[in-house]
Amino acid sequence: MVLTSVLVVGPSGTACACSCAEPDPVENAAWADLVFVGVVVDIDRPVFSMSSGDLMTARLTVEQVRKGDAQGHVEVRTAMEGPSCGFDFVEGNRYLIYSREGQTSLCSGNQLLGAAPEVELEGDVPVAALLGGGAVVLLAALALWWVLRRRSAQPASAPTDAGIGQANPDPATGGQDETRPDGQDSA
Repeated sequence: MVLTSVLVVGPSGTACACSCAEPDPVENAAWADLVFVGVVVDIDRPVFSMSSGDLMTARLTVEQVRKGDAQGHVEVRTAMEGPSCGFDFVEGNRYLIYSREGQTSLCSGNQLLGAAPEVELEGDVPVAALLGGGAVVLLAALALWWVLRRRSAQPASAPTDAGIGQANPDPATGGQDETRPDGQDSA
């Protein structure tokens, strides 16, 4: 009984949800409707993912087509993670891709061919640009707050009564008071 329980519950190897046969380029090419060499320039992962099987999209610049028809850029979908047979694309790397109807997987026979530093990545907005933009917005908000605070702190000027402390303008001089050098009014 102890021996049976050890065999049933005993040590186990690592569990993998995705298991692929040995890659066979001939079978992979026969399965695929598009075989090409391309460089990953952008990866779009879902913001909210419920499963490792959710699809992400890799955008690749096509360099060479071996089967099918493609030019410019191609988008290929795959599961987000390896346990769901998702292919692990990395921006800036060159791959040989086997895809069918715009999808590929870990078992499709894709191959990493190396880095492609000469290809410009599309990618998301760089972190430095986000930080710089945030700093500009923060500085603008502080400047606006400071200006509004200074305006509200200034005392409001009191209205003056028309007849108190003011000389009546002379219509003959264009509304300007004339004073003599001795300080007395000319009127």
